[in-house]
Amino acid sequence: MELVTAKKILDELHIDQLPEEVVTMKSLIDDASALICGSIADDVTEKELLAVSGNVFNRLVSSLASKMYYERDLSSGYGAGIQIMLNQLRARYLGGK
Repeated sequence: MELVTAKKILDELHIDQLPEEVVTMKSLIDDASALICGSIADDVTEKELLAVSGNVFNRLVSSLASKMYYERDLSSGYGAGIQIMLNQLRARYLGGK
């Protein structure tokens, strides 16, 4: 399974795929993935998380990138749904070690 794309997220959010929007979303996907990986383990990779639970990881990346699109500083936190998915992914990854 591959990492979710900027175009897919922009489609879900009904945002025009202008070049600057695609670049912004790609950056937010990178940031979201780094935050998620760092929240699970210091040495985990995107590839490992995609292998453990690709659908959950992609939905989590998509949700977090979308949240950061509208609220770059995450001043209201992750939100309950994001935290639930993060906890589930962390449990699946750490449970397999």
